[in-house]
Amino acid sequence: MADSQLEALFSRIFAVAFYNSPDHGSRRPPVVVLSVLAQELEAELGQRPVLDTAVLDRVLVSRLIEAPPANYPQPPIQYLMGCYERASEELRKAGANEQIKAAVATSRDLILNYAGLALFAGIVVQPPVLETRGAVQLMDALLLRYGLPAVALTAAVAPVFAGPGGGGEAAAAAYVAGSVPMPPGFLEELAVRHDSDEGLADAAAKIVVELSRLVSVISPLGDPGPHLTALSHLLSLEPLARGSVAARSWMPGDMRAASGRAVVLPGACWLGPFFNISPISDDVRGATIQEPSVLAQCFSGVENRRPGDVSNAVSGLRLAMKNITGQLHGVVKSLLKMRTTKGRMLQWLGAVLEGNVGRSKLRFDQEAVAPDGFLANVAAVLLKLCGPFLDTSPGSAFWKRVDPGFVAAGGMLDSSYSAETRLAAASDEEAAWRERVRSHSGASASAPADGSGSASPTGDGGGGGFHFICQAFFLTAHALHIGPVRSMTHLEGDFGHSIHFLRSHVSQSEAMMQEMTNPGERAVAQVALSRAKAQLDYMQARYQAFLTVLLDTALVADVLAFYRLMAAWLTSLATGVSGPSGAAALSLPLPEPAPQAFTCMPEYFVEDMCSVLLFVSRFAPQLLSPAADGAGVRLDEFAVFFTTLMASPQYIRSAFLRSKLSEVLELWLPQNEDEEPTGRAAFRRIRGPSGPAAELAALFNCHPIVVQHLTPVLVRLYNDIEHTEREGAFYFKFNMRITISNILKYLWAQQHHRAVWLKAVRDEEYRGNSERFANMLLNDLTYLLDEALKLLKLLREAEDTRADEIRWAAMSREDRDELVHMQERNGQNLTAMIRSATSVIDTLNFITEEADTTRTLLQPHMVERLRDSLNYFLKYLVGPERRQLRVRNPEKYNFNARELLRGLATVYLHVDSIDRAIAANAGSGAAAPVFAAAVGGDKRSFKPEYFLEALAVLDAAGLLTVGQREQLESLSQRALAASSVAEAEDEVMGEDVPEEFLCAIMSTIMKDPVMLPSGVVVDRPSILRHLLSDNTDPFSRLPLTEAQLVSEEGLAARIAEWRRMRTR
Repeated sequence: MADSQLEALFSRIFAVAFYNSPDHGSRRPPVVVLSVLAQELEAELGQRPVLDTAVLDRVLVSRLIEAPPANYPQPPIQYLMGCYERASEELRKAGANEQIKAAVATSRDLILNYAGLALFAGIVVQPPVLETRGAVQLMDALLLRYGLPAVALTAAVAPVFAGPGGGGEAAAAAYVAGSVPMPPGFLEELAVRHDSDEGLADAAAKIVVELSRLVSVISPLGDPGPHLTALSHLLSLEPLARGSVAARSWMPGDMRAASGRAVVLPGACWLGPFFNISPISDDVRGATIQEPSVLAQCFSGVENRRPGDVSNAVSGLRLAMKNITGQLHGVVKSLLKMRTTKGRMLQWLGAVLEGNVGRSKLRFDQEAVAPDGFLANVAAVLLKLCGPFLDTSPGSAFWKRVDPGFVAAGGMLDSSYSAETRLAAASDEEAAWRERVRSHSGASASAPADGSGSASPTGDGGGGGFHFICQAFFLTAHALHIGPVRSMTHLEGDFGHSIHFLRSHVSQSEAMMQEMTNPGERAVAQVALSRAKAQLDYMQARYQAFLTVLLDTALVADVLAFYRLMAAWLTSLATGVSGPSGAAALSLPLPEPAPQAFTCMPEYFVEDMCSVLLFVSRFAPQLLSPAADGAGVRLDEFAVFFTTLMASPQYIRSAFLRSKLSEVLELWLPQNEDEEPTGRAAFRRIRGPSGPAAELAALFNCHPIVVQHLTPVLVRLYNDIEHTEREGAFYFKFNMRITISNILKYLWAQQHHRAVWLKAVRDEEYRGNSERFANMLLNDLTYLLDEALKLLKLLREAEDTRADEIRWAAMSREDRDELVHMQERNGQNLTAMIRSATSVIDTLNFITEEADTTRTLLQPHMVERLRDSLNYFLKYLVGPERRQLRVRNPEKYNFNARELLRGLATVYLHVDSIDRAIAANAGSGAAAPVFAAAVGGDKRSFKPEYFLEALAVLDAAGLLTVGQREQLESLSQRALAASSVAEAEDEVMGEDVPEEFLCAIMSTIMKDPVMLPSGVVVDRPSILRHLLSDNTDPFSRLPLTEAQLVSEEGLAARIAEWRRMRTR
């Protein structure tokens, strides 16, 4: 190659020349004429110098250090990147010309060397403002390369130029105009070339911190793509990635001490703000505001927007978040792949989750934890990391790598796990198991296997030698627990209730304003109303933002796939059969004792699974469809898993959790198109998961475990939740019993399920769980009526007060507000009570259709319980007390006295029919029917006129057939006759009954006396009735079982003889 050609090549690359030329004026960037250096070289060489490799180093010294040009449009760093880009272009054009390739290689070496001197040594002179900016200029070039508009970069760097001597906005614009998009290969070669330079790590740290600061104020609508792509590029280079994770601002030394919120502060944790980009804005005091505002642009005034506009906004945001989480996944995956950064990345993930353990509590300080959007993104990325092993097939590496011992000795979530309730293990059992696991795994913690890294900062991040698949699985479970699942429960709980309260408050305020006549008072109320409406609009917009994130189809699919794997894994622990074949090995009852590897797992492993399925079933049931628009989930696998756990209190100790499993199944009940939802479902949703009813029916009617065990399991669970331990358990149990009753009603209509139920009752000889179930129904019915009467009285008093204009006007505004609030709350409680009472009557209705289930209610100690509840309810529905039930607009509370009365009458009729049929089938020598006699023997509530009034009410409404009317009249007459006989017997017996003949509990003459361990003698039906609710001796309070009762046959004979003598 001729010298002139080589000189032209270098001149084009470095934009320099020794002498002026006519073509210099048209070249960009401007050519710098190094006349001083040319004179020096000419004097040294004795001839005109040529721009070649021999003088190239002196050319750059002159150009950058000794005589940098004034007012050149490109600062030194940007100039060098421009040189590199031009060198790369020359290389592309060189073809096979080895001389050009060599010249370009020499040029690149010098460019990279001087770039290092400029960035890391401070030798190259730069304007003061850029001297301060330093390596961050590389970030500017990266952002330009990845599409950040010049105007946006100008705005980002403007603060740097705003200080004294910076030049202001014009200087910022000029800097950006002269900046060069990062040339391909430049950063890669720079990192490799200066890997050993101390300044490289500092440069990487400065760049990521500045990127973090810039991205912290960008919402998904603001296109953070260039920033995320720049970060991905930077962290794909090991020298720069190593320096970035070694930065002081990688994460606080003690995340829990610094508070979980520190993770989203750029100065404290530079990676956090990238994960904080979300439609769910952070609304605590002092939170960084992201622009453009998602709430303002997409969801403000959401109730007044066209559904299509909202849908488009949601779709756009989900597409943006798909790109964002995809890039975040790339960043994390890149750091995990590098040996030198894997440990730090795992430490970061573990510290973030540990630092936000407070979010697992029922109540927590929002200002002390990371925001919902941040943790949703963390969970989404972890789910993507789990993607390769979410398949439950036998060949998956998951089954060999996941070890339950991580919960005891993983070293990454130990503090979080220590505060969690376990599936069934008591605290001392869990502590002993944890100690055994830690002792056993002590060696592996210091000598990891399978290449999972070490316990050092560059190894497994404190993972205790567990494989990465194991670490990822448990990290993901915990991220979902404190992230999306917590957001779901918050949305359905406090957040949803707050919106409901605000809506009600706005409606009440608008109604009250109509009644105001004082202008001043009206003006004050208008201000308060406007404020409430604004708050309601903000909360509704935020609610929609939550749904946008939590119901994203891709996220839901990943979450459900994860919990499908969790269910399969827990099943394998329970059965002791490794791999997915554990499900095939399921049979009930499960082995006892339950394996500690199962019982010591955190309770939230199962509870979160329920929460997700409940949330999706209620808000987006179509996502549970196996169709193309769904998440492709196998609901049957969950149905079998839930049935198994509900049947196994040794495996799931909490009755609350077992009942929550049933709540999921209730939402999956098939529903015909023309079927009206009843019970709790009528107030929660209208449709179940999309798909034909036959597909949903298959969940309950195909698998042997579900068919053979679900009904007995639910009957037992109905009893067990009486003693649940959760906050608000008293009211919770009524909601759960409605749920269980709804499922039982559906199963009752399926012949094979009904057959299983009736067989279980016969096997227990009408005692056991079926007896406790019936007793709970009767207890609830009595309690619910009492509570409803109290609430109806309070509501009527409030209505009377508001209807009295003089009295209402005399009340202060605060007193009126309080009365309205209490009226609404009492109305909500009454609605709940009526719903529960309706469910109880409905359940009594269908279980008394069969002789086997009715026999339980006809036992001596149960039949009086039944008649007490029925008669008491009847008295208040048709007797003089019914005046207490009158309120305005009873339908507002779903209170329909006639329907309740019809349900009650149906129970009377069913029990009476079966009672007489049993007596008839038993033959002439058997005992007579007992129900009518029991009804008439109720001295507290029975009156024949109540039955007559019930007949009149039901007849007038056309709610009785001729046969039912005749039977109810007959029952009333037989009950009256029995009552007369009982009264006559009482007169005959007199009042001088021997003390030893009287039951110590009921003070009635005993028929079947038994002695208690305390030495007290009572009638058997009385103590059996007591034991249904309290398993202690009523006189000594010591534990008592039916087996401890001793029959007093001699006393029974004396009582019988005494009765015979009295009736002679």
